[in-house]
Amino acid sequence: MIKKFTIIILLFCAVISCGKKGDPEYKDPDKKAEIKEVSIYLA
Repeated sequence: MIKKFTIIILLFCAVISCGKKGDPEYKDPDKKAEIKEVSIYLA
């Protein structure tokens, strides 16, 4: 009885965790960073 209950709980958790995954989404890190050009003039 305890083994059946444990197996049911494990299978239920596996089904729930596999169902949470969505499509992978790429986040471009360059969009957040600001690129500033610094010019140094020597006289």
